[in-house]
Amino acid sequence: MEYIMGKKLLDMPVNMKIVKMISTINECKGKQIIYKKQPKKTLEKLTEKSTLDFTLDSCENTVEGKEHAKDIFFNVTKPKTREEVSIVEFRDILKTVNNAYEDMKISSQTILELHGYLHRFSLVRGGKYRTEDNNFLQTDFFREETFNDHGVLIKKNFEERLDKYIEDLCKNYNKLIIEDEIDNLVIIASFILDFILISPFPENNIKMAKLLTLLLLNKNGYEVGRYMNLGKIYDESSQVYFKGLFTRKNDTEKFYYGVNKWLEYFMKFVLEAYIALGEELNLKETKKETKTKRIEKIINSTLGYFTKEDIRELCPDIPEPTINRVFNNLRKDGKIEVVARGRSAKWKRV
Repeated sequence: MEYIMGKKLLDMPVNMKIVKMISTINECKGKQIIYKKQPKKTLEKLTEKSTLDFTLDSCENTVEGKEHAKDIFFNVTKPKTREEVSIVEFRDILKTVNNAYEDMKISSQTILELHGYLHRFSLVRGGKYRTEDNNFLQTDFFREETFNDHGVLIKKNFEERLDKYIEDLCKNYNKLIIEDEIDNLVIIASFILDFILISPFPENNIKMAKLLTLLLLNKNGYEVGRYMNLGKIYDESSQVYFKGLFTRKNDTEKFYYGVNKWLEYFMKFVLEAYIALGEELNLKETKKETKTKRIEKIINSTLGYFTKEDIRELCPDIPEPTINRVFNNLRKDGKIEVVARGRSAKWKRV
């Protein structure tokens, strides 16, 4: 079987736009230490929100009403249907991937276990590769035929073949990571594309692709998925589109075109997640505003009264003494005045 993540990858021509995005993502990765210096509550809120949004986007159309789905997610409402249970299953496995990724080996066994957890409360058994072909593996690109010494075609159990495909894919991934000749982001993206093309399970292949993306990014130090929602990265339509790009084994030009389209799609999504995280934490790479300027900007854009608590909520990273100092300076300059004194003093612009 020929994998996307194979020998061709090392010498493959890559669009310069993709190279630029990879470089920018790696710059963002290097600045993650800044994110971790944010207030603990801020990061906890981001993690909870990303887990919620990731879960709901991955389980969309399973439950009527977003508020009802949220109640199930937060255990306010007990799930009653199979669709509602899937929210709990996905939420729990998402937390596991974020918290225990360092101990999770990239292997066929791990992938089977993850899929099993997706069906933990289901009557349908998970953690088992499909037993019938989905026709895609019979296209020229993936077809593999094995003959014995007498030239007779050996017919293997299809589930066994899939287990071998995935195990070989995992071994190939681990080998490329160790060799360190290809950027890890390209290896990750190629692994996911191979997984989507193979689609080894009877159901939930897209959910698995999302979870594996989060797992591989985490294991390689790209922690954006811990704080930002990656749930919209793939859907059924993108699966169909990219499968359509890979049907003929010897069409090198089309192969390179397809891989570049995929890499651009994948890198763009990851980069946008990093940009969104920077904006969420007010860490834009434009001219960085001082804490004083940020407070003044909020005050100048506020109509009516405002309080120090308003500033604390909008800028949780700014310490109390700094807020007090800015307020005192603005009051001395005659730019703001206190309207109601006390613990929750109200202020207004002059």
